[in-house]
Amino acid sequence: MLEGYYIVENTGVVPAERRFKFKDLKAWGYDLHLGTIDGKEAYFVSRTGTHEEGETYTQDGREYHISETQREIPKNARLLARIVIERGQPYLEFWLDTEEANYPLAKEDPRLILHRFWTAKKFNQLEKHVGSVGLTTDFFKDRVFVKSIPLPFEEYPPKVRRVLREVRDVHRDLTGFGRFVFQYYGEEDKTHNYRLWWLLPTIHLFDVEVSNEVDKILAMLD
Repeated sequence: MLEGYYIVENTGVVPAERRFKFKDLKAWGYDLHLGTIDGKEAYFVSRTGTHEEGETYTQDGREYHISETQREIPKNARLLARIVIERGQPYLEFWLDTEEANYPLAKEDPRLILHRFWTAKKFNQLEKHVGSVGLTTDFFKDRVFVKSIPLPFEEYPPKVRRVLREVRDVHRDLTGFGRFVFQYYGEEDKTHNYRLWWLLPTIHLFDVEVSNEVDKILAMLD
């Protein structure tokens, strides 16, 4: 992509952590419980539907007892998450921040959670075109079926310009950071020919609404 490209770039700061909603946690595939870990009161998670209220089970040498499965984030608490890189591998850490204490919930491979989450939500564009996942995630989509050179922005049709506006809105209103590189080769047989590369902060993609918007934009010219 060395020629004829159009860039939409916001050079904000990739956040170290951010807050999420209960629906995001459910989309990731987890239930949130109040109970005890080795006899001490705590909040913790398990994979959706694997354990029930009143159940006691052992995992990784620790005993868990579920007193109550939560239907929402507890009052005066926040669900927080961040991406960390350790020994060249990314991890999603998330925890519950309450007035009394911080309760670590899980530390998982973000690629597995995104795959589970996007598959369940049928975010097929994200699944198909994701490249690598770290502090940032990149998407690459190549739908060039003709031999030609990229067109200048002045020759972009209204639908293509709308895509660029939508990308700007995502960067401005949802992520605060992003780089979108686009080449357009025109329309032939009612098919738009284009190539794009999109870099976004990974942590924001764990938000159901953000992933939904990105998936819709990736599909707009198909």
